[in-house]
Amino acid sequence: MAVALDAVSDRWSLHIVRAAAFGAWRYTDILRAVGAPRDVLSSRLRKLTASGILRPRMPEKGRLAGYELTQKGRDLGQVVLVLKRWGDAHGGDDVPPVDFIHDVCGEVFVAEVHCRACGKAIRSGEFSVHRAPQDC
Repeated sequence: MAVALDAVSDRWSLHIVRAAAFGAWRYTDILRAVGAPRDVLSSRLRKLTASGILRPRMPEKGRLAGYELTQKGRDLGQVVLVLKRWGDAHGGDDVPPVDFIHDVCGEVFVAEVHCRACGKAIRSGEFSVHRAPQDC
């Protein structure tokens, strides 16, 4: 968990990943979606690029065309979906609901964490932590 938190523990990084996952790829689109100060956004974009979460899009006329999520970033997008579920359950009434549609089946979905073995949804208090043995 420490690796994941180190990658996105600042105020803006998950907002940037969310914006990119929802289709913002140009700097100005990300800026509008996130609302971070320009210098902070530029710094976070460099950090997320250096960590392999984002990559530059192909240049247009020798200029950076924007950013896109790498596979590592798309995998992090799953975390954003689970956080959205938590926000929907515990947020205020002043935030309008947004549904996500599963493009494969066309239905609304809610992100949940499931056990790979039995397929049941995992709830808090239904798991324990076992550390791998450390080599000397």
